[in-house]
Amino acid sequence: MPEPRPVCIAGIGLLCPAGIGEEGARDGRPGVVPGFRPAAFIADRKQLKLMSRAVQLGVAAARLALAGGGEELLAAVPPHRRGIFVGASPQVGEAEDLRAALQAGTGPDGAFDLRLFAEEGSRLIHPLWLVKGLSNNVLGFASAIHDLQGVNASWCDAEAGGWTALREGAFAIAEGRADLVLAGASDCLVGAELLLGGRPAGEGAAFFLLLPGEGELPFHPDPAPDLDPEESSLGVLGAATWPVVLARTLLAGA
Repeated sequence: MPEPRPVCIAGIGLLCPAGIGEEGARDGRPGVVPGFRPAAFIADRKQLKLMSRAVQLGVAAARLALAGGGEELLAAVPPHRRGIFVGASPQVGEAEDLRAALQAGTGPDGAFDLRLFAEEGSRLIHPLWLVKGLSNNVLGFASAIHDLQGVNASWCDAEAGGWTALREGAFAIAEGRADLVLAGASDCLVGAELLLGGRPAGEGAAFFLLLPGEGELPFHPDPAPDLDPEESSLGVLGAATWPVVLARTLLAGA
């Protein structure tokens, strides 16, 4: 077997409750990403309508990872040698999208009527509502936007998914299966506090541009670095946990 190639981080895209980019490396609290405007990162308005909040965050983080020279690096690599690895969770569509259907399925006495919902309410649900929640949407949209035609995978494995995406992305570079990889994760658990036993929740995404070579930020995917995966100051971040922790650590030390 050929000797594994060294892997380095050439770009970092971070969005978390502490902020966007370098701002996200500061202290923060649970909740939403402050000042996040999806349209500032995603030009196609039709695509925006098909994205859940977590997908918007993930696609934005991937774009941020390519900022500051990454686009030029991307252009120098053939599409079939560009890979992407993503950690994500299934996301339900926006609750507001179901309001009209639920109202139509509510009887005169104020009680929900399943038969009425099936006959009158279901037709009011947009056919793409469920599609917005597919866990591989970050991979799909980012691949289309940046023409990533090479090796790829998406992991729906809670907190483990984010670190798995980073490891497998780095292995793809080290083993010569790709010459450029975007790897990271995205999740949004805001509003899921009851399901988390009352633990405060947050949202976030972090992606890394990985390249072969020594670089200023070498990346060693195995074993996991000595970081705190809890990030209690930002709340529960789901699949985004490990990439966000790593991004915050690297940007804080820059």
